[in-house]
Amino acid sequence: MKKMIFDNLKGIKIIKIETIVDFCVLFSIILYILSFFKPSLLLLDTITTGGDTASHYYTAKYLRDSLLPNDRLFGWCPGNYAGFPMLQFYFFFCFYLMVILNYFFPLTVSFKLVTVLGTFLLPICSYLSMRIMRLKFPIPSFAAIFTLPFLFMEANSMWGGNIPSTLAGEFSYSLSLSLMVLFFGTIYRGVTSKRFWIWNSILLALVAFTHVYTIMFAVCSSIFLLVVVVNDEREFMDRFYYLSKVYILSFLIVSFWILPMIYKLEYTTPYPLRWVIDSFWKITPPILLPFIILSAIGFFFCSYRGDNNIGFFYFSIPIAAILFYLSPYLGVVDIRLVPFIQLSFVLTAAYGLNIITSKLKGRWIIPIIVLLIVIVWVNNVRLIAGDTQEFLRNGGSISKIVEKFINNTIPEILKNEYHGFIPSWIRWNYEGFEGKVSWNEFKEINDFLNGSFNDSRVVYEHADVNNRFGSTRAFESLPLFAGRATLEGLYMQSSISAPFIFYIQSEISKQNSCPFWMEYPCTNTDIYDGTEHLKMFNVGQIIAISDEVKNVLVNNPEYRLEKTVGEYQIYRLITNEDRYVIIPDNEPILFKTKDWKKTSYDWFRSAELIDIPIVFVDEFRDEDIKYFTQVAENLSELTAIPIRKNCTILENISDDEIEFWTSCVGVPHLIRVSYYPNWKVNGADNIYLVSPSFMLVFPKTNRVRIYYADTWIDIIGKIISILAIIYTLLIILVTLSRNHRIMRFLRR
Repeated sequence: MKKMIFDNLKGIKIIKIETIVDFCVLFSIILYILSFFKPSLLLLDTITTGGDTASHYYTAKYLRDSLLPNDRLFGWCPGNYAGFPMLQFYFFFCFYLMVILNYFFPLTVSFKLVTVLGTFLLPICSYLSMRIMRLKFPIPSFAAIFTLPFLFMEANSMWGGNIPSTLAGEFSYSLSLSLMVLFFGTIYRGVTSKRFWIWNSILLALVAFTHVYTIMFAVCSSIFLLVVVVNDEREFMDRFYYLSKVYILSFLIVSFWILPMIYKLEYTTPYPLRWVIDSFWKITPPILLPFIILSAIGFFFCSYRGDNNIGFFYFSIPIAAILFYLSPYLGVVDIRLVPFIQLSFVLTAAYGLNIITSKLKGRWIIPIIVLLIVIVWVNNVRLIAGDTQEFLRNGGSISKIVEKFINNTIPEILKNEYHGFIPSWIRWNYEGFEGKVSWNEFKEINDFLNGSFNDSRVVYEHADVNNRFGSTRAFESLPLFAGRATLEGLYMQSSISAPFIFYIQSEISKQNSCPFWMEYPCTNTDIYDGTEHLKMFNVGQIIAISDEVKNVLVNNPEYRLEKTVGEYQIYRLITNEDRYVIIPDNEPILFKTKDWKKTSYDWFRSAELIDIPIVFVDEFRDEDIKYFTQVAENLSELTAIPIRKNCTILENISDDEIEFWTSCVGVPHLIRVSYYPNWKVNGADNIYLVSPSFMLVFPKTNRVRIYYADTWIDIIGKIISILAIIYTLLIILVTLSRNHRIMRFLRR
């Protein structure tokens, strides 16, 4: 009997104390984060607000209700920017997860859960990455713990990765950052063991689907695996071959999305903003300082010992710095690369702390102690930093600062309550639009404007006071709450119409944002010129909030006050035609230019020219010239030739189709919807890009149908991705089958 019990016990694997500690640490970290993101808020059936986040919800709903039913992961949306290709130039994976979770939760709840997914995954992925790299206990636990100061860093709220950035709308970046950290571990393990290349390809594809900055950073950082840790030429070739397989297969998997995106970049508006960093503390705020010091200590020993696994993370710091300075040439916002530096500091700090504590006894308890210290630090760093600043301002009066620290700061620290704005921002976001005091006012405005995409567009005055509804961008969601199209929207880089729309915003608002001011400068409030531009974009109503704008509108005979809700007034532009398909006043002119965007913007700002449509081509071709009475290469050459036709036009506008009947066959018809190469036409030979960014056709029949469909690059991308996915699945099945046969052989 004793022998039987002993034999049975030998088969039981004893769980190491280190594994238990790791589990307790990770579980405690998740509970700590969960104490901020309370389930009572996350599971509340309300539409999330806060910064850009408020405008993202409509994307998830549109994907579920309009795109996926038509077998599209991305496609045309008429709701903003006179129409734009939704999710073609943004990252669809998070929204796809929201739709999947919608099978189990309301979409409002699944949206919230996905927005916090990256935050909860970052500690877990950091731990797993270090474990996969075979960094010994307690480094993986330290790495997970040290993500907390990064997550709770309040120094920025839009760069990406930390909780404030996530709350501001960068949740896709947060998820991508977590997956990228995990990829660092799996690619290192894969290269050194020459295994798992298929899984690394899949993981890298997921990183690409969630954000472009992370994929760029991950690929560039992997140079380390070739140039730093290679001992001979054969090993270099083996690693180069491995990485090539991973990156090529990953690219092939995402081809259905990435190839059309690259090919159609000219139909976007670049935003290469150079951020001014005038202080070292913006990159290294007080909450990160202890970990930067630990990282520096670790770097010294890493260099001395040649620990290549953690060296991978150290190498990524200068890579991020290089990409930061190259960003204007890459057409990306440089500041989005700073979080990679900050995160690398805290992750490598785990290695530095391990060096310091390596000789201590009872090491199993150290991660738990470190976790408690880090939580106290995160909760109270604002107090400690405030005392330090006061000490410096008082010229080094040590007695005063010590007295205050003992009497005020220490009692507050002992309470261990979080001192910062994150909890209030979380509540603000997740109580939703419906939880705001001003919800009934916002709902009344939207109910009054209720309609469809067949109705004329609605614009609103840009103003900080709109934040009372949950975000300054609240009215961008008019398509969601009122079913009406508006001009402004969240994905401004995804549209060629964005520069014109922000120029209109500056004309009709007391405040303006003018995000593309470097390339496309805006103007001051000018309702007169703005009215002509509103008509151009088929705007029928305007929501005004400032006294200055309301006073101008009420005295302008082209506007009629329709509704007053609190401080807001809704005016009708009574001289607008309220139609999307019109006959222009003058004959369009075929215009040859190599830079149509700049030409169109100059045309748009010229009050004398905007009644003369210009059609942009890069070369004069006979098949085009036959439709036009004039051609030009300079704006000064434009001459107005009136079109004197009385035409009857009946139109119908849906999500991805514009259909109209006209009595004027052969006459130019202007469609006041953004041009995009995916638009196809029945009933005309071509769709022309016409100023400012619209479409123009010459009907050959009374009935014309313009519809959104795949181009040749879309089809090629889909074919490549399908073949790549089939190949990936076959490799996985063959590998699993082989492993199964090996296991059966070993059991014999």
